Amino acid sequence: MHTPYHIADICGGDLTGSSHIVIKHLITDSRTITSYGESCFFALISERNNGHKFIQAMYDKGVRCFVVSEDVKPPATDCAFIKVNNTLEALQKIASHHRDIFKIPAIGITGSNGKTIVKEWLYQLLKHRYNICRSPKSYNSQIGVPLSVWNLNVHHNLGIFEAGISQTIEMQKLQNIIQPNLGVFTGIGAAHREGFDSKEEKIKEKFLLFENCETIVVNGLQKQEIPESYRSKNIIRIGQEGHVVPNKITTHELHTDLELQYLNTVYNIEIPFTDAASVSNALTCFGVLVSLKLNLEDYIPLFKNLSPVALRLEIKNGTNNCVLINDYYNSDLDSLQIALNYLNQHKRSQSRTVIISDIEQSGLDAKELYRQIAAMLKQNHVDKLVAVGKDIAVYKSFFSGDKYFFDDTHDLLKSLNEGRIFFHNTTILLKGGRRFGFENISQLLQQKSHDTVLEINLNKLTDNINYYRSLINKDVKIMCMVKAMGYGSGSSEIAKTLQHIGVNYLAVAYADEGVELRNAQIQLPIMVMSPEEDSLEDIVNFNLEPEIYSQRILEMFCRQLNKSGVSEPYPVHIKIDTGMHRLGFEEKDFEALSELLLNTPQVKIQSVFSHLVGTDNPSLDDFTHEQILVFEKACALLENKLGYTFIKHICNSGGVTRFKQAHYDMVRLGIGMYGIGVNEAEQKKLQNVSSLKTRISQIKHISKGQTVGYNRNGKTDAGISVATIPVGYADGFRRDLGNGKITVLINGNACKTIGNVCMDMCMVDVTGISCKEGDEVIIFENFEQIQKLGDAMHTISYEVLTSISARVKRVYIQE
Repeated sequence: MHTPYHIADICGGDLTGSSHIVIKHLITDSRTITSYGESCFFALISERNNGHKFIQAMYDKGVRCFVVSEDVKPPATDCAFIKVNNTLEALQKIASHHRDIFKIPAIGITGSNGKTIVKEWLYQLLKHRYNICRSPKSYNSQIGVPLSVWNLNVHHNLGIFEAGISQTIEMQKLQNIIQPNLGVFTGIGAAHREGFDSKEEKIKEKFLLFENCETIVVNGLQKQEIPESYRSKNIIRIGQEGHVVPNKITTHELHTDLELQYLNTVYNIEIPFTDAASVSNALTCFGVLVSLKLNLEDYIPLFKNLSPVALRLEIKNGTNNCVLINDYYNSDLDSLQIALNYLNQHKRSQSRTVIISDIEQSGLDAKELYRQIAAMLKQNHVDKLVAVGKDIAVYKSFFSGDKYFFDDTHDLLKSLNEGRIFFHNTTILLKGGRRFGFENISQLLQQKSHDTVLEINLNKLTDNINYYRSLINKDVKIMCMVKAMGYGSGSSEIAKTLQHIGVNYLAVAYADEGVELRNAQIQLPIMVMSPEEDSLEDIVNFNLEPEIYSQRILEMFCRQLNKSGVSEPYPVHIKIDTGMHRLGFEEKDFEALSELLLNTPQVKIQSVFSHLVGTDNPSLDDFTHEQILVFEKACALLENKLGYTFIKHICNSGGVTRFKQAHYDMVRLGIGMYGIGVNEAEQKKLQNVSSLKTRISQIKHISKGQTVGYNRNGKTDAGISVATIPVGYADGFRRDLGNGKITVLINGNACKTIGNVCMDMCMVDVTGISCKEGDEVIIFENFEQIQKLGDAMHTISYEVLTSISARVKRVYIQE
């Protein structure tokens, strides 16, 4: 617990205002606050955002302590401002000072892959011996590490923290914060390689984490690859020529048997996974147990019970108009807080439900643990609590509101099946320990659909938006297109994320899309681009804003305003046709348009906009400049005639990058925010947001001369193996993708389609491929695969994404 005075003293800042505020929480994101009055907000500045913009909003929510680096006027006299040179460095200094207070051992984990899995598995293996403080989720960055270490308290006797870097000079800062005495290196890969001159430089930088470590566990490196200055330390190397040697690895259908040798003793371990990455991570964990000098025989049985680690939240549609947020592989205070933040931000309805199990070892006594959980639920305005487990039931009096307690998951499932407990129109967070089997609750509550799913990664969507934010002036607004089900991704969840990250406007094609968003609690202004006569009443009733592209639609809308009794001028958006010749007022109409608007007091112009025809085609740049000139002429005439200003926007995603002089007051993002760039250079800056996946339904072995599929088009010249997968042209996997026109990925192998694509399924050639029924099939997960699908379908990436049918289940991922 600190005060602004202590924080200013530690980070060398200048304090103004109150010095007696109690600080329990450090926050860097204005959207993830729960304990407003006990938080200190660090206004971080990055290439894509500036935390100083959110100070007033934070104050309005109750925050009273701010660490800033810019000259910002305090919102009021009851808050504390700490001025520093660099807010990120100040955050790191505070965390380092906090770490100094606790003289406990810490394990520092780095490497290119497997950091989070190794951290979580070490927690599972060691939690019965130690009270462990560990990084929440994958908090391993320059921001995440300080926030992780801040969680240390007097009850902990071991820390396990991961550290990730993308360039030089970063690791030394993290080492100063974590201060590990046992180091773990999980391996080296290609991630973030662009930040280093060579593989050797990357390894050397990562090893800075181990500067003061007594022992280092190393996986994935040859002896000569270990930086020379570290070779004198106690190194426990994993590999065929190392200290921990995997003599034999036997993979079964559902588990793997490992025969390991350490010194002169052979150990037999079973893990409930079959993939190579899990085997490598288990070997790393075994090396850590060796380094801790524990009785290995006591820990070997625990490997069999290692559980999968969910690195991300899943959002699915549930029955009875519910939304499910699945986060049931981890059960601890830190991950609960993260999940509650997400519940608070991404609710579809006004009602919030939490289904929670007993919390695993937390370093707190049970009474204090459940008192804190009750406070967290109250702060996040949870309406209904469903608790599973005998421990939490002891403290049921701590929890207020609508609450239900069950001894185990079986009892809850029975109550759900019998209708004694019922969920309707609520957002449900599932947060339980692995042993409670909450996946069975999720299966019961989610909408049923087939194995084909479209996964939408909301983190990547946010990163893409932030890329475009980095290209525009801070005063330029952002309008995001969520028409056509959010380019196939699902408009409601996409819109909730966009609202959460602070875009200014949404745009839909038709009014019913806007009505759906309003019903999903979206409060942002929404422009309707194709207002139809039958939809005008809905536009007014649901506070939508129409695009006005002709005198006819303006007159119809004014009649509706009069009919609805609207007394104030209603916001509308005027579409100018500068050369697209689709919708809008042409240059010959400008004078008449200005007179028409001047004599139409029922409306007020919110924005004037146009659409660029060829921002992705440099050969059309001259025409684009002509469009811009026509647009500016229209805006100048209208402003002069009407006597007031309005928002101006003409740039789509491609225009944002290539025509910066035309950003005006707002830019519109469409396909770009979903990860499709205007050119190769921009494509490298963006991340594909969606992945289409399914599973093998059946595998058949077809002999020579037989055929596959309708019309016997899938001919076999030799014996082959064929996998049937449940995706067809009714799902958006078009019929012209059959007969080898495209490949899908199965266990990393490209497999061609064979025969005609059916309505609900298709067949692929898996000859010579190691696979089995139930294995995952990736139809696309990156831009290159989407582009290949588009080429095979003789269309563009837009159509690939928007063609995925509504019956394909959308699963939303928050990492």
